[in-house]
Amino acid sequence: MSEQIKKLYKLKVNFLKKGKMIYFSQLDIFRLFMRALRRGDYPTVYTRGFNPHPQISFTRALKLGLEGEIQTVFYFEEEIDPERFKNDFSRQVPCDLEIVSIEPVKK
Repeated sequence: MSEQIKKLYKLKVNFLKKGKMIYFSQLDIFRLFMRALRRGDYPTVYTRGFNPHPQISFTRALKLGLEGEIQTVFYFEEEIDPERFKNDFSRQVPCDLEIVSIEPVKK
């Protein structure tokens, strides 16, 4: 079985978790990001397997009840304009989860 290897485009996004969002766990935030990507109709890369989900990487989990920054990498099938992503994605997530910075990951 031969599969075509697709080029991945990555966006590194730093979020500030504050307000009521401090009571959301890392798994809750992951689910929130999955719904936001689905609603935004982004060309997201999905994991392979029985239950595919969007490929998202977190650098480290922020403890429950703490305010702080979350660094996330989103994987896409095609290049996404960072400013467009920031504006569109911000409308899909609660205001207590603010995008601090966004940059494409170059390899």
